[in-house]
Amino acid sequence: MLKKILHTSDWHIGKKLKERERYDEFKKFFEWLEKLIRDEEVEALLVPGDIFDTSTPSTSAQDIYYSFLSRLAGTACRHVVITSGNHDSPAFLDAPADLLKLCKINVIGAASSDPSDEVIILKDQAGTPEAIICAVPYLRDRDVRTLSAGENISSLEENLTAGIKNHYEKVFELAKNLQGDSDIPVIAMGHMFLKGGRTHEGDGVRSLYVGTSIQVKSDIFPEDLLTYTALGHLHSPQAVGRENIFYSGSPLVMDFGELKHEKAVCLLELEKKKLTGLKKIPVPSFQRLERVAGSMKEILERLEILAAERESIWLDVVHRGNEVAGNLQEQVNEAVRFAPLLEVLSVRDETPRAGFERSELPKGIENIKPLEMLEIFFREKNVPEDQKEKFKELYTEIFHEVAVL
Repeated sequence: MLKKILHTSDWHIGKKLKERERYDEFKKFFEWLEKLIRDEEVEALLVPGDIFDTSTPSTSAQDIYYSFLSRLAGTACRHVVITSGNHDSPAFLDAPADLLKLCKINVIGAASSDPSDEVIILKDQAGTPEAIICAVPYLRDRDVRTLSAGENISSLEENLTAGIKNHYEKVFELAKNLQGDSDIPVIAMGHMFLKGGRTHEGDGVRSLYVGTSIQVKSDIFPEDLLTYTALGHLHSPQAVGRENIFYSGSPLVMDFGELKHEKAVCLLELEKKKLTGLKKIPVPSFQRLERVAGSMKEILERLEILAAERESIWLDVVHRGNEVAGNLQEQVNEAVRFAPLLEVLSVRDETPRAGFERSELPKGIENIKPLEMLEIFFREKNVPEDQKEKFKELYTEIFHEVAVL
């Protein structure tokens, strides 16, 4: 039976920070992760989605991914299960799946109508089952419902939720039958936004289903069946609903707004089908990041202090003073001109003079959903009734396609 499993997700390999490449950070993270797997003698690795940051990862991003997987062969980790996220291309992940399976690396990119394609039985060297993994990838709109002309937002959300629940129920039913009366643990994987989950400024988490505010309830995961549920999509480590329903979060800071939030991977300890330990292991920072904010005087003073530290630091500079800073970029550039280890990735002015006050925007605009915006367009342009339904159908289809790019 498996005794130690590691859960990590949302790697987002290839993710840039303000257009700055981060390949060195990703390499260092996977070196750290490999060492952790060795030191803890981890036997299985679960990665529920967003392996890459885009559906067309660069050759450098692919090299980092495959290099890490190949190095696991020299560790105690004898099982790897990877599922796709909303940033991933299912076809791209699935392409080498048969080859990777020979190395006991199971990859599920595309959702299947056949539950057996998403239920993986992990076996020991003697061929004895030691865990059942419900490896459900990110369920796209087209995977769980049929597009209906004239569908309103409420029915759209209901149909999506019902489709997701129905898909998981079929997978869980098969897993339960396979488990029978044995002590084999059943573990679920998913990439979704659970109701009650937390997001933070700059974490890059976006709506999974354009035009809706759909959030699935945690009771979709049966308590009497599952030893643990490994989730991806939210970038902060957190339990939702129950302590054994967990997001590991992203290992790297997605943006400067995340600087004060922890990054972690999750180490599970099992005794047959009982979860005996769940530990968040902090992921170290592999590149120092700083947000320098305040008046122009405060910014310049802070930059001087950081320059004296003689350490590689990537900076986000935010002017929040009352004074006019028309030459903000020039002043910041001059302040770091003789500090080559300080790299300014972004500079912006958040004073009222820098742009419109929030109160000047149309009230409630931030709450307007795409389909509601389309209705406003119809009214403004006097679109004929007989054309509206076709427009809605095309509009919804395009938005759902764009959402996964």
